[in-house]
Amino acid sequence: MSVPVEEVPVKVVDHDLSSTPLSSTEASSRAESFEVEKQHMNDSIAVPASSEKFLVAFNGDDDPDCPLNWPFRKRAYTTFAYAMCTFGPQLSSSMYGQVSNDIAEEYGKSEIVATLGVSTFLLGVGFGPMFFAPLSEVYGRKMGVLVPFFVSGIFAFGCGAASNFQTILLMRFFQGLFGGAPIANTGGVLGDIWRPQTRAIALVFYSFVVTGGPPIGPTIGAAFSMLGNHGWRWSQYFSGIYSLVIFALAITTIPETYHPVLLARKAKRLRIESGNWAYHAKHEEWEFTLKEMITKHFMRPFAMLLTPIVTSMSVYGSFVFGILYLGVVAVPITFTDVRGWSKVVATLPSLAIFLGVIVGGCLNILGSLRYAKVLAAKNGMAVPEDRLFAMRIGSFLMPIGLFIFGWTSPDRYPVIAPVIGLLLLAAGFLTVFQGCINYLVDSFPRYAASAIAATTFLRSCSAAAFPIFGRIMFTTIGVPWGASIIAFVAIAMIPIPFFFSAFGAKIRAKNPYSKQVT
Repeated sequence: MSVPVEEVPVKVVDHDLSSTPLSSTEASSRAESFEVEKQHMNDSIAVPASSEKFLVAFNGDDDPDCPLNWPFRKRAYTTFAYAMCTFGPQLSSSMYGQVSNDIAEEYGKSEIVATLGVSTFLLGVGFGPMFFAPLSEVYGRKMGVLVPFFVSGIFAFGCGAASNFQTILLMRFFQGLFGGAPIANTGGVLGDIWRPQTRAIALVFYSFVVTGGPPIGPTIGAAFSMLGNHGWRWSQYFSGIYSLVIFALAITTIPETYHPVLLARKAKRLRIESGNWAYHAKHEEWEFTLKEMITKHFMRPFAMLLTPIVTSMSVYGSFVFGILYLGVVAVPITFTDVRGWSKVVATLPSLAIFLGVIVGGCLNILGSLRYAKVLAAKNGMAVPEDRLFAMRIGSFLMPIGLFIFGWTSPDRYPVIAPVIGLLLLAAGFLTVFQGCINYLVDSFPRYAASAIAATTFLRSCSAAAFPIFGRIMFTTIGVPWGASIIAFVAIAMIPIPFFFSAFGAKIRAKNPYSKQVT
């Protein structure tokens, strides 16, 4: 006998595309496009009238089971927990750079070859999201993030226990491959639990936690290097222990946030309670196929790289992201060789990068407030070019910071001078990188996932290359001219945001992947 149940409101619920491969700074932009893509998916699906009555949805906008309506403390803790998951791979990526000399000495490799451990990790991060981003759409955020995160920690232990250099590179690659899952999927989590009115503030604090990884990593790595011959192994064990501890806390304390999976669980509960097997969720009607993975997560991003908007923004974003990792590797070398500081102390100026990220975050907030006023003045009609305000400022901060850092690096100048240069460089990095992602998301609301995937792959390749040639460049031609060469390239890229501010609308109108915004 069926048990009477409360009638379930009818609402089409489909998969959002927010589990795109992201870096820490990309999470903000991707979450902002959550409602745009969700609305597109809802509009494109026709549900048979006979099945609408039993299509399970949340009970109105104030349903306490909907993650958007969770108590603030619960949403804040969930955000922090996922931020700590993303923080781990970022920390491990840069910590290795300070123990690479010890690895080179133990296995008879050159310092340049030993640095490949940083590059292989970042290459793994670049490929990882393409494999693991679909997991959160099929099994939910917890499975899509935490299980690969756990596996990444196991490979960190494997790296620490490696008996030869080839094993180190292999373990580092797979550590980055699985560690890319939190980077890929956490942006979707933020879109699940924060409404647009409060999301921007939450995302700023999330980014502050995550972007602390690359600047802090060198200091921790240098401290492990001082332990002796096996200090580098303990740096890898530290990464593994960190992953396991955070995994244990997260898997036991944070709930699932992905709306389609929660609705599928609700539908299952209703079927059991009522005995009416007609109750179902939209997620249960979807079957993820290999063809969809190939076309959506592999082929389309590379096809979009051939379009002028994606090419320009991806190259610019990848360049500035590479500079971030160049600074993480080159700064300790600079202060050790030029100023003669000890290994640990020489890494401390890298913390100025973190302070610069905070400054850049404040600039992005001001840009977002300005954009909100523009939207209100245009009756909510979004124009992607209006997003480029903060990016235009940041495009000047980067070369200025590079010149200051390079030409004040000699010890005859006070140490505060190159530190200020690093701060300006990092502020420019965040505003430019975030501006590139924002513009891509707004220009391709329907294909934002693929556009972000394209720039994620390209920026990981860039970040993998910069530590290698950066070490060579700074040690051969010197810090002033090494920094100046990069600054000249940054100057050459300054016209990009101004060009698209002037002509972006016409270019978007002719782009086959663009959904024209007027």
